[in-house]
Amino acid sequence: MLAPDDVGARYALAEALFAEGQMDAAVKCLERALAIAPDHGDARRLLARAFQREGRLVPAERTLEEAVRRRPDDAGARDELAGLLVGGGRVDDAIVHLEEARRVEPDDVARLSLLADLAQRSGLFERARRHLERARALAPDDGLIAGRLHDLALKMGDAGPAPKVAGGLDFLLDRALAALASPPLRDAARAGALRAAAAALAGRDVAGAKRALVTASPVEQATAAFEAVRAEIVLLEGDAEKAARAFHRCTERAPELALGWSRLGELALAAGRAGEAVACLERAALLAPADAEARERLGDALSSAGRRDEAIARYREALAARPDGALAARIAALSARDPGRDDATLPGRIGALGWSATGGTVSPVEAAAPPGKGELIFTGNVGKAGQDAARVAFSCLKARADALGIADRIERCDLHLHFVDTELQKDGPSAGLALALAGLSAYARAPLRPRLAATGELTLHGAVRPVGGLHEKLVAAYLADVAVVIVPRRNLFELKTVPSEVVARLEIAYVDSLPEALEHARGTEQG
Repeated sequence: MLAPDDVGARYALAEALFAEGQMDAAVKCLERALAIAPDHGDARRLLARAFQREGRLVPAERTLEEAVRRRPDDAGARDELAGLLVGGGRVDDAIVHLEEARRVEPDDVARLSLLADLAQRSGLFERARRHLERARALAPDDGLIAGRLHDLALKMGDAGPAPKVAGGLDFLLDRALAALASPPLRDAARAGALRAAAAALAGRDVAGAKRALVTASPVEQATAAFEAVRAEIVLLEGDAEKAARAFHRCTERAPELALGWSRLGELALAAGRAGEAVACLERAALLAPADAEARERLGDALSSAGRRDEAIARYREALAARPDGALAARIAALSARDPGRDDATLPGRIGALGWSATGGTVSPVEAAAPPGKGELIFTGNVGKAGQDAARVAFSCLKARADALGIADRIERCDLHLHFVDTELQKDGPSAGLALALAGLSAYARAPLRPRLAATGELTLHGAVRPVGGLHEKLVAAYLADVAVVIVPRRNLFELKTVPSEVVARLEIAYVDSLPEALEHARGTEQG
């Protein structure tokens, strides 16, 4: 009352009212504060929370949208807005704001984890993987993140079983015997209790090996070899933690023993501690440069830590020393995820923007023009309206073949249009423009622009009619890393409903006709 323009005092009073549950009074106080200082971000966020407490979700959303419009770098406001949008089923819009918050605060593991969850819900598996890999690089010893990343890789079809220490008793026995047959353990096991333990293991008698170790003299018990043999026996019994302690003592007594570091790295990796595993296995590889298996295990750890390029390098070193088909396949799988690889250099490739009850979609379309009788072949999981759109696109191209410069090819070639993502059914006329551009690219044997997508209903005369769901389609294009989008000009008025973050990162071309769309879709080499 004494200082009506004191925004700080009004905000403090609003906080007290909010804490007391007096939402209506807090809202009025905050609205007055914002009338004086519209850029007070904390006041606007608290106002949104007060609206939410009152169940007024629409004004809460508008308040947070205004907060991020005024302060685009307010990561906290974007987080709150994303939470509100997720609650309303608008997952894709939530991802947009969380992505913007991530640009401000790139190393927030919790946000990266949430982004990965939401991306999976929207079917954006590669985006989810990128976020989980970043989270794992920031928290390499977080077993939960490592497990989620492995589960995602299994779902995407490019991961094997999770790393485990226990590969069966025979496997572990053979590995323990191989270790005992290599220096310096071989020399240490030529006499005394260690020799008896080695002999028992050679006879597949784990209990006898354990009894033999009990008879070891104090001098033998003080050696690194004793701890190494004891650790191998404990591993055979299935106690990974006790084995790790024994291997730690082994490396303390003989830091130059590669076996100890290798086993410690393996145990850490199996427990999901990728950072610790990398450190141990790097030491093992340095001590045993000719050991291909050590290089492979180091590659496994680097891959689990999100260091893909380094993992590929170690795998290649291992493959050069020891040819292995499974290892070659692992290299190929990791290399295939290189974001620099782009199939857009092939003719007939484009994304068709679609709409579904859960949000927008970007469906890859492929077109080919094989020798034939000038017929249309259309495949993919598409309903009747979508099939009609393909027939209209084909007839449009045939009718305008001379003007488009494809008359010769269209007479002696078929046109095969294919929706690649057959797991998702598509229907509706809005893919017509994308199908026509893909077909024209295939006939002309010239690629379209990379990272291109389109939406628009096409008529037989090449006119582009408006479509529905532009908001969701453009958000989907943003999330799919599309660079250029071609849409009907008659949808221009809907642009105001699309998040500004999306509009700023997309090149949006508005068109009325197929020839106009072609001008925006041509590859750079075509001008």
